[in-house]
Amino acid sequence: MGYHSRRHLILPEAQSLPIIAELLNQLKGEDHYVYERQSCWYLALGQRASLTVDAAGEQATTITDNGINTTRVKGSPAEYARRFQAAHGGDNLRIYGEAGFHYALCVQDHAYKPGRWPVLNLIVPREELIFCDNGVTVLAEDALRCRQLSDWILSAAAVAKRRGGDARLAHIAELACDQGDYCQRVCQAIEEINDAHYSKVILARVLPLKQSVDMAATLLRGRQANTPVRTFLLRQGDREAVGFCPELVMSVEQDRVSTDTLAGTCVQHQDVARTNALLNHSLSDDKEIVEHVMSVRAAVEEMKGLCQPESVVINDLMSVRQRGNVQHLGSRVSGELGFGKDAWDAFDALFPAITATGVPKRAALSAIARLESSPRELYSGAILWLDGKTHFEAALVLRSAFQDSQQRWLQAGAGVIAQSSPIRELTETQEKLDSIAPYLVFQQKTR
Repeated sequence: MGYHSRRHLILPEAQSLPIIAELLNQLKGEDHYVYERQSCWYLALGQRASLTVDAAGEQATTITDNGINTTRVKGSPAEYARRFQAAHGGDNLRIYGEAGFHYALCVQDHAYKPGRWPVLNLIVPREELIFCDNGVTVLAEDALRCRQLSDWILSAAAVAKRRGGDARLAHIAELACDQGDYCQRVCQAIEEINDAHYSKVILARVLPLKQSVDMAATLLRGRQANTPVRTFLLRQGDREAVGFCPELVMSVEQDRVSTDTLAGTCVQHQDVARTNALLNHSLSDDKEIVEHVMSVRAAVEEMKGLCQPESVVINDLMSVRQRGNVQHLGSRVSGELGFGKDAWDAFDALFPAITATGVPKRAALSAIARLESSPRELYSGAILWLDGKTHFEAALVLRSAFQDSQQRWLQAGAGVIAQSSPIRELTETQEKLDSIAPYLVFQQKTR
């Protein structure tokens, strides 16, 4: 199983993202993923096979050209993902997907109120377009389709060039920032922390949007202003999301696994002196340092339970990571997978990210389920990218916009510890929302 036709096009002096945005404009409801990693852009079209674990984590449905098969889920969804990867993946095939936040609660057999989005979705695309090094590789099932896709790309490149790389901009609507009861929930979390229920929890708030988002235009506009570690856009049925991921939950290459920890945030201003002053404050602020060290220590413990203990190392400690309008303190922990462990074991152990849940993770998950009224759906979940059998990475879904047939929204959270101030945590959520909100492009209303 694989692609039977391959073609490489040279696109001199062409930027990939405007072309991809134009291609997305021309898609008429077809499912797709866009994924940016290490200066290359992947556009996955359609599905030749898919696996979906429903929002309740109860049923796993596989769809292929041979039909639909649904089974009841027992244990971790990872076991069904392994079977899917073994049956439908391959050395020359990539698998794309996403894991919702509630995936972790399924793994831990923790009760939760399901949302509408699945806890796991994986697809093997019918076709792939890979933009890299001023060219694009077209992968399709036959030569005719390969030529059609090539013509489509060249046409989109011509349109993007005429537009000068600009997106189809609608008006940017004003966003009503409803603070709601966020400060009250932070106060409740601080009380629980002081009562030793847990040490840290990430509390999020939801910002509803009144209009539908133009995902392709937002991808183009938002990426020009952000510096993510990964970028994504997806459309799967009525579910759509676009985002600029600040960190990787995990990456496994061969048997080497690594995880990033970003904790501690300050705003980046045009005034360099002011930015440096805020950064120096973060590097010396007790709350920021305690929050970060707490997360790194928890990451090391998780990795020791997953890896050969003597192999676990902190490769990077409290370096500054630029992520659009904010800067974070970041660390990386890595190690060699333990004997008999695979990438799905690593995902089950490390997901969701400590920086999206808290410390200890299980108690923080319980607190989130209790203190947050809205399901997180894909927010603080992960975009999954599997390249053959040797490379698996999960990018943390933050700084993102979401929509489906019923609602449209943004979401942002902040880390609450004993030293937290409710007003400061509320301000931090707004700073993070400002990484995505100003770049939203809304669909024009038809008359």
